[in-house]
Amino acid sequence: MDRLTQILEVNWIILYFVYGQVFFIMGLVTGLQWRRNSHMELARPLPWLAAFGIAHGLNEWGHIFIPLQALYLPDPVVRVMVIAHLLLLALSYFFLLQFGIEMVLPLLPGQEWLRAVPALVLILWGLAVALRGLVAQDPLNVLVAIGEVWARYFLCLPGALLASVGLFRQARQVRGLGLGRIATYLNGAAASFLVYALVGGLLVPAAPVFLAETLNYTLLDATVRIPAPVFRSLCGLAMAFFAVRSLEIFQAEDDRRLAEVELARRLAEDRERIGRELHDGIIQKIDAAGLSLEDARLLVGEDPPQAQTRIQGVMDVLNQTIQDIRRYIFDLRTAEQTRELEMVLEGLVRDIRLDTLLEVDLEVTGQRCCWMASQEISHITQITREALSNVVQHSDATQVTVRLSYLGSATRLTIVDDGKGMANSELPGGPHQGQGLANMQARAKMLGAELVLEDNPGRGLALVLTIPCDDKQGTELELEETWA
Repeated sequence: MDRLTQILEVNWIILYFVYGQVFFIMGLVTGLQWRRNSHMELARPLPWLAAFGIAHGLNEWGHIFIPLQALYLPDPVVRVMVIAHLLLLALSYFFLLQFGIEMVLPLLPGQEWLRAVPALVLILWGLAVALRGLVAQDPLNVLVAIGEVWARYFLCLPGALLASVGLFRQARQVRGLGLGRIATYLNGAAASFLVYALVGGLLVPAAPVFLAETLNYTLLDATVRIPAPVFRSLCGLAMAFFAVRSLEIFQAEDDRRLAEVELARRLAEDRERIGRELHDGIIQKIDAAGLSLEDARLLVGEDPPQAQTRIQGVMDVLNQTIQDIRRYIFDLRTAEQTRELEMVLEGLVRDIRLDTLLEVDLEVTGQRCCWMASQEISHITQITREALSNVVQHSDATQVTVRLSYLGSATRLTIVDDGKGMANSELPGGPHQGQGLANMQARAKMLGAELVLEDNPGRGLALVLTIPCDDKQGTELELEETWA
């Protein structure tokens, strides 16, 4: 440890440079990745985190810059630089406290006045430092040490703690959206801020103020024989890593928005197509039927048999037109539900890619052959989610293919992985069959579907769900409800 301490003391410039660079990059990346139009709660406080990172990085570089400039500049200029350096430190922690308050405000509805607290604390800090300098007449180095301690106690410590609470809350919300990997990053960022509250806010340089006289860097060095800046550097590195990786949530949000736009575009195209068909076919038939009825009206008195023949022809045309309208409506609803099911599966596949290192692909073949109720789509979705969850947790797979096939008489969902497969005891009917598999079997039964597991030990597992089409339900019954 003594050797390590000596190395760090000799290379203190490198240590402060890396420490400052970590925070500066975190702030810069956070600022560049901020989404003004995002609906995520995390988006609103991010500018404060970016400001904290940039300001604190510059502050740490000041530990290098000022001693080097002191070799050449006059003493009054150096004193001004030292004071500016202290102010920059306090300002960075002001940004951190603002970030922390913004993160917990959703937990405190109606308490927007809390946004003014960081500015008030910063002002009181400045007045306290100035008053201490006037009353106690401390040397500049002592006054700066006291100012740094107060900045860490009253700005950094509460700011880091509040940021940790807010990030833990965000992690729970994001996990509820199915973004497990991003939730892990947010939890890591929350834990990093919690540790930073201790090593950056509670452990301070030695100074003639309460707590700082005993709970300081000297105590840490004597206890673990590692300089405090090393702990702060490691903590800053963890903060930067997890905070930057958490920004993937905005990419996930953008992906979902693009998927929604694509769905809307496809539905608009379907509606436009059906509108053209209605105009070119149905409306023309109705117009022709109207003209035939007008002719029949004129023939009622002159030639009743001919009028009756005309009326019967109109009735035949109208009956055919009604069937065509029903078919168009069925096609539209089928197209909408096809897109709905495909979009849900695309979302599940995308989330698995984001949350794990798995390579997951979705393949869709054929055209939907029958109508499905929303509850049926929900069952298919839950079976898919459970199957993918099992692959992630138990299979050790590196690649998964989700295949949705419309076969004309049935809809087939196939999920294939290249993992280790399942033990015979875990297969359906085995003594160690899992609850997840039982749930999938129950949902398949509700669908009237067949669920088959094809196991190839050491080479993967295939789940095949086959849902037969019910033409009566898909056409007549649903269309009767539509026209009722």
